Amino acid sequence: MITVSIIIPAYNAAATLPATLKSALIQEDDSFKLEIIVVNDGSTDQSQVILDNYCEECKIITTENRGVSAARTTGLEHAKGDYIQYLDSDDLLMPGKIKQQLNALIDTQADIAYGDWQKFTQKGEEITITETISKQIGINPELDIFNNFWCPPAVLLFSKKITDRLAWKPNLPVIQDARYLLDAASIGKFVYVPGMQAQYRIMQSKSLSQRDSLAFVTDCFVNTGEIYERWKNELAENPDKKQALINSLRYCITEFSIAKSKLSNKAIDLLLKIAPGYVPPEPALHHNVSKLIGFKNAEKLAAIKRNLGK
Repeated sequence: MITVSIIIPAYNAAATLPATLKSALIQEDDSFKLEIIVVNDGSTDQSQVILDNYCEECKIITTENRGVSAARTTGLEHAKGDYIQYLDSDDLLMPGKIKQQLNALIDTQADIAYGDWQKFTQKGEEITITETISKQIGINPELDIFNNFWCPPAVLLFSKKITDRLAWKPNLPVIQDARYLLDAASIGKFVYVPGMQAQYRIMQSKSLSQRDSLAFVTDCFVNTGEIYERWKNELAENPDKKQALINSLRYCITEFSIAKSKLSNKAIDLLLKIAPGYVPPEPALHHNVSKLIGFKNAEKLAAIKRNLGK
């Protein structure tokens, strides 16, 4: 019988773990075997006390605190499933999610299933849906994901064949789930499964990317540099990939200049390595000044203007 492993990294998640575990346990179905693995990543709250009540239904692994990438990797190392479901400890799977996506993967021989999802907040027992996302990946999954497609791990179901070829990136602590999906797109086939698949909790205390915007932009820059190394031999024949890298670097350059980060110059240098003599098409003033004194010097002036306008 096919086995599906649900891997749940948990760090100080006592407040949300029961609901998350319930959403995992109700995925059980006669057509497949369900394995639930929870990696307690050095929690200091009551997470372990809660997990002690689930020892019969779940495999509990307790480690020192090493971060979510290490926790997911540990869970995968212990997983016996033919298919892998990553589930963060504050998100929820919709009833029947795994069965529906599993059938789609088997029928299409795809590697990754995804579907629609919702963002929600919770106050007491009251859940409020803040946004419903129904979006499909385009004909070039890797480029589409790099440009503008993201969904939380709960929305996805992977074949073990593809997770064996992927790795979580601890050097990208803020955007590691986006990078994992991007790496999957470079080697795998997606299938869209209509319908609501998962719910993603928006923390009232703000997400990591919202709490530390410079860390988020730094991850974006590091990621762009790594993807450039993957794509660099394709750029002459694939202007869309070249433009995607330029767009990402322009975003990083702007944000770095506002934060007065030394990484701004490194981002400019990488952009000029990708596109020597680059002149931005807009805004008009930046375009004209770049033509006169070069993009790097024009960016120095633009940075001054951005900071004066704050």
